[in-house]
Amino acid sequence: MNQDTGVVSRRYEMYPEPIEDLEEWTDSNWEWFDPVHANSTLWPDRDYRPDLDILIAGCGANQAAVFAYTNRKAKVVAVDICQPALDHLQYLKDKYGLWNLELHQLAIEDLPSLKLDFDLIVATGVIHLLDDPTAGMKALKSCLRRDGVLGLMLYSKYGRMGVEMLQSAFRDLDMGQDDSSVQAVKEVITALPTEHPVHNYFKMAPVSAQSDAALADTFLRGPERNYSVSECIDLVTSAGLAFQGWFIKAPYYPHDWFRHGSPLYQATSAMPEAKLWSTIERLHVMNACHFFVACRSDRPKKSYTIDFSTPGCLDYIPQMRMRCGVQGEEIFRPNWRMRVTPAQMHFVQHIDGRHTIRQIADRVAKSGELPGATLSDLEEFGRRLFESLWRLDFAAMLLRNGSSS
Repeated sequence: MNQDTGVVSRRYEMYPEPIEDLEEWTDSNWEWFDPVHANSTLWPDRDYRPDLDILIAGCGANQAAVFAYTNRKAKVVAVDICQPALDHLQYLKDKYGLWNLELHQLAIEDLPSLKLDFDLIVATGVIHLLDDPTAGMKALKSCLRRDGVLGLMLYSKYGRMGVEMLQSAFRDLDMGQDDSSVQAVKEVITALPTEHPVHNYFKMAPVSAQSDAALADTFLRGPERNYSVSECIDLVTSAGLAFQGWFIKAPYYPHDWFRHGSPLYQATSAMPEAKLWSTIERLHVMNACHFFVACRSDRPKKSYTIDFSTPGCLDYIPQMRMRCGVQGEEIFRPNWRMRVTPAQMHFVQHIDGRHTIRQIADRVAKSGELPGATLSDLEEFGRRLFESLWRLDFAAMLLRNGSSS
């Protein structure tokens, strides 16, 4: 164990955040990459498979238990360097009969020693802490099956500027992993001027200030990296993987910022996607974390690519994402809702995970609810609407029966 690994391990030993009641926790919380609800984003071309092999890399005290609890027929392998975290997982395993959960005290770089491969690998709290993130990514790649998916979270460079400023200040003040340092962090935050950029971070991630453990995790942790869009993509490709897409997409698109047909609208519409994402992240800085998925480069792109610029997009099947829906004149997702127009509602009300965009447009045409619009007009309207709902994380798009682009 190197010095940095020891720092990370000690932090989790001193400030764990263990879940005691999985049933209660899962009533109001969820893991983003859990295939029980995220399958349509991970594998848009296939239905949920209950017997997946899942690796939770850098699992902490809770994450792997949640996956094992919600995916009872899956085999879940948990890997972490921190023994107290694994001890709590063992407690949850015994308490809830999670016989599908397997625990290993192991560094990410040593994953090949398990001689296992997986359908889904989740790494949401470890890559940015490694001395060599590319080596860690290559270790994950070595365990990923051809049709497998790697779910990742990395900290955002621009959204966490305030955090990075305070972390460096606290290091200069020789703060460590102890109660007195946590109290000092509280005192500093209370004294900060309202203009300090960390206050924007607390708006994005209010949980970061809600407990001593959260404060220690945010401000007194070991060395870490924050990433831009281009750095996320470079990390994926440097490991020989393919960037499958953003799991949470809204922070990387302009949506309705620019008037349709204006020079700015035309300029952003003409950009290659990666350049657009990179541009928008520097305009829309209220994003603390990048959630995205990667896969092996030999996985067929047609099995996961969503591209609304192709004629085949009309055969995509819209499906509401986790805890999204329609209420009255609004469409909602966790912590946000948006009013839809009557014309949009005629389309949105048909989202059921079974009908294609083309079929929905045909239904609207036959209903006579939008007189004067041709079927071609309605298909184009539906294409633009569902692209917007996909970009805003209200809906996922399924690829079924040759509906890939």
